[in-house]
Amino acid sequence: MTRSLLEDWVAQARRWLYRLPDSGGLVCYGIGHHGHWAMQAHDTAFSAFAVLAADPQTDTARTGMSRDELTATALAMLRFTLRSHHAGEGRATDLGNWGRSWISPLGLERMMHGVRAIRPVLTAADHDLLRRVLLSEADWLLESWPVTAGLTQNNRPESNMWNGAFLHRVASMYPDTPQAAACREKGSAFLANAVSIPEDATDDRVFDGRPLREWHVGPNFTATYGCNHHGYMNVGYMAITLSNLAMFHFACREEGWTPPETLYLHAREMWQVVKTCTFPDGRLWRIGGDSRVRYCYCQDYALPVWLFAQDYLGDRDTAKFEERWLEQVKREADHNADGTFLGSRLEKLHERAPTYYYR
Repeated sequence: MTRSLLEDWVAQARRWLYRLPDSGGLVCYGIGHHGHWAMQAHDTAFSAFAVLAADPQTDTARTGMSRDELTATALAMLRFTLRSHHAGEGRATDLGNWGRSWISPLGLERMMHGVRAIRPVLTAADHDLLRRVLLSEADWLLESWPVTAGLTQNNRPESNMWNGAFLHRVASMYPDTPQAAACREKGSAFLANAVSIPEDATDDRVFDGRPLREWHVGPNFTATYGCNHHGYMNVGYMAITLSNLAMFHFACREEGWTPPETLYLHAREMWQVVKTCTFPDGRLWRIGGDSRVRYCYCQDYALPVWLFAQDYLGDRDTAKFEERWLEQVKREADHNADGTFLGSRLEKLHERAPTYYYR
C-alpha cells in the first residue's frame, strides 16, 4: 500500500516541480526558498522521487514517469539542495543560502535514505559536494551549537537526537576527515541528552566509553518519561525523537556501521509511553497545544518508529498500528481524488501559507 500511495502522490506532485532557469537543469519542489521549512519540504519530496526511482517494483503507469525520468528528477532535486547550501555555489529561488543552523541537519537526516537509494548514479562531483555540505553542517554544530537540555526550558529531545545522529553519520561516512573524532564525541553528548532523565546525573553505567553521569547535561524527560515540549505533554515530539533514532538505526544496519551506544539510551522505556499513548488504529494521542495540524506532521513520523520498535525492541503490535494507520491515509487520499495526501484538508493553506502547504 505504501508504494502505491507514493506513486499516486508523485503523479500529482509533478505540477509543483519547478525547473530553475539558467541553472543547468536544477529542479525544486514547492517554493524553493532557502528557509528551513521550504527546504525540508523539497528534501522530503526528493526522497520520495529517489526511492521510487530505485525500486524495481515501482509502477510507472501510476507515477506517470519512467524510472529513468524519476531518477533524473531526483538527481536534479538533490543537486538543487546541495548547490543552494552555504557550501555550494548556487542559490535558492529567493537568492538565499540555507544551512548551518540547529535544525538544518534534520532535513539532511530525513533525506539520506533517498541519497542512498540513488547513490549508484551520483557523479564524483555530486559526492564531492555532498561531502562539503555534510562537513560544513558538522563544523557548525561542533563550533556553534552547545548541548543543552531541560524539563521545561531548553527542552530539546528531538533536536539533540537528530544532531547527535547526524554527527555520528558524518564520522561514519567520512572517517578520514580530521573532524571525525570530534563528531563522535559531541554526537554522543547530543544523544546522551536526547532521551535523558534526572537519574542520569548519577548513573555510572558506561556508554561510548564514559559513565552516563559524565555525559549528562540535563533531563528532557521526567523519571516517568513525560515530555513537556511546547508547553504540554507532547506525544508527537516524543515520536519525532524516536523517529530520528530509527532512521539512524536503519542507516547503521544498511551501511554496516557500528551504532553508538548512546543512540539507544532509554529508547525502550520511552517507546512504552508512546505506545501507551497510541490508539489501536495508530493515531497518536496528541490532543493539542500548538499549531501543528492534527494527525499530520508528528503523526507521519510514527511510521519509522513502528518499524524500529518491531526490529530492535521486538514489539509485534506495531504491525497493526502501521496497517490501520495506512488505511486511514489511503481513505483520505481517495477522498481527495487527486493523489494528494492532505490536499482537500489543507486547501486554504495553498494561498495563505504555501511553505506549509507544500511541506
